[in-house]
Amino acid sequence: MFVLIVSNEAFVHREMAMSTIDNSNPPGRGKALTSTDLNTSFTEVNNAFPLDGDNVRDEGLDQPVFATYPSSGQSGLILTSADANLESSTKVVNANTAAAPAFTAPEIIHSWTKIFQVVQNDIVRVYWQFDHTVAGGTFTWPMSVPFSPNYPNVTAWVVWLEWQLGGTTWSPVPNQSDFEDEIITTPSSRYGSSSLKTYATTFVNHAYLYLDTSGPVIKNVTQPARSSYGSWCFQADANYTVTGLRLKARGLVQNFYNSAPATGSPVNSWELVASPAATYTFTINKSYLAYMVMRDR
Repeated sequence: MFVLIVSNEAFVHREMAMSTIDNSNPPGRGKALTSTDLNTSFTEVNNAFPLDGDNVRDEGLDQPVFATYPSSGQSGLILTSADANLESSTKVVNANTAAAPAFTAPEIIHSWTKIFQVVQNDIVRVYWQFDHTVAGGTFTWPMSVPFSPNYPNVTAWVVWLEWQLGGTTWSPVPNQSDFEDEIITTPSSRYGSSSLKTYATTFVNHAYLYLDTSGPVIKNVTQPARSSYGSWCFQADANYTVTGLRLKARGLVQNFYNSAPATGSPVNSWELVASPAATYTFTINKSYLAYMVMRDR
């Protein structure tokens, strides 16, 4: 591209596309600008820098890595729908108090009524962000989990994505659980989620536990106010009419290796544990949701 500048001074030589533009008779300030003068100036520019397809291409973005279609330089993906939503209200999530049904209900921390279409094989991407704080740091269950391979030193809050289809039922998006699955049946039932069903989950540590090197004492470090992020990507296996997206939250959960799952092979899992609700809370101060639907043309 080029810019024609009129000033009191003669046009300076400008380097463009490795060429020198010579303005032999530029129009001056206060003088009548005729079409002949203007055409002369533009002709001189074009002589040095022809505005043809090769120069426009070379000066633009035309890298081989983007040429997924032969000779077109196009990726082939098109954006069919996109939008974003901000939730500024504060939501407080109390810790679950039961290790078996009926559980303390999860909290809806962001609900967005939004209608968009998804065609089979479309790529759906959803992104979220939220500001949050945690409260509760006394050494009682589950913060005092024994420091051993069988009881890892991690407890977390979980935030996950759900969608509403056809304006009726809400459900976790594909490959996502609400953390109420029966993941162990014997010798007694345990509930939570396999890590294979946490594709749309953000885990937020309630605190970090560590073993003090001065002695076998487990200590915790509570966290200040901070932000967390999450995303979910899905290639649609059918046509969908999405009428809403929402984020839900609950906790606390602990991570463990499930060697005898109710179904499937041994896998890392997250177990919903009983906690003193009055002691442990998770507060979402603001949240943001965005989505896009992309299609391979």
